[in-house]
Amino acid sequence: MPAEATVCGTRIVVCVSRFGSLALVCADNPGAFLGTAEARAEGELDAADLAKVDRALGDLGYTVVPEELLEDDYDGPSRLPWHVQRHSWWHRFFGTF
Repeated sequence: MPAEATVCGTRIVVCVSRFGSLALVCADNPGAFLGTAEARAEGELDAADLAKVDRALGDLGYTVVPEELLEDDYDGPSRLPWHVQRHSWWHRFFGTF
């Protein structure tokens, strides 16, 4: 959602998982904030804008995953290169393996 279309003037980005029907909603870019709660607290996101995005994703069959949970460590199978020291759920569902 472009910044011009939001109440706070911050664009809302939706990332869709390569596995299943998971989606991530974030302000500006993934990782720009610790999650939508922090972005709301800093005045970057409006609850009504988030509700519209969540509703649209729900209507399409997606489950929205909180960004802050995706930073937890993932210890399952991985095809990430050996030099990547820390695998997270972000890498698993939205990244490269």
